[in-house]
Amino acid sequence: MIERYSITADVGDMVDAFQVKKLVNCYTNRFNVAPTQTVSIVMNDRWGERMMHDARWGLFPFWAKDSVNADCDTLSDKRFFDRMLRKQRCVIPCSGFFGWQQHGKERDPRAMHIVVPNQRLLGIAGFYDEWRNYSGELVRAFTMLTAPSSGAMSQWQPRVPIILDEDGMEDWLDPRLQDYRSLRKHLEPLESYQMRAYPVTNAIGDEAYESPDCIREIRPDFA
Repeated sequence: MIERYSITADVGDMVDAFQVKKLVNCYTNRFNVAPTQTVSIVMNDRWGERMMHDARWGLFPFWAKDSVNADCDTLSDKRFFDRMLRKQRCVIPCSGFFGWQQHGKERDPRAMHIVVPNQRLLGIAGFYDEWRNYSGELVRAFTMLTAPSSGAMSQWQPRVPIILDEDGMEDWLDPRLQDYRSLRKHLEPLESYQMRAYPVTNAIGDEAYESPDCIREIRPDFA
């Protein structure tokens, strides 16, 4: 499961990268995003205009299996996702995500930050839901799509998020496309050789820890 990711870019870069036409809320320079926290997603408004708004990471109920991550290989089998897949798809801006690797002689697994070289901003496929809470306030939450990893990375990181390329992002956010079969071709995970993983502080395990240290490469102590 992907339970942490980073987003390190300013507002202008995010607007340009995702061709946002309307900016409502934009959270930047988040170094350790955790489930239940509020971040920015790219979505369409009711008129089909691309916008950036805020959303909580984790569908309701939060404890449900697909709340934080949804398996792209089983989406078509789950009818409760039909509405979101047809009309409520989104892209999650991201710079990298975290995993854990048993590294050398270290007693505990080492936190690893996984990035795509030469790509500062990535777009993860996701979908969102909206509802009114007991106060009548509109609440928005999202989940990100993941798939099994491959190659050497699969030895310690079983799943990776679905990172969309430019064409995939255009189709994923196109409100006219509602047939999942026409979108499935874009939901292929990157191969491990296309990504780079490097060790970072284990403090990222604490969701309250938010610092540039979270994404700074370190030299593990194997003593």
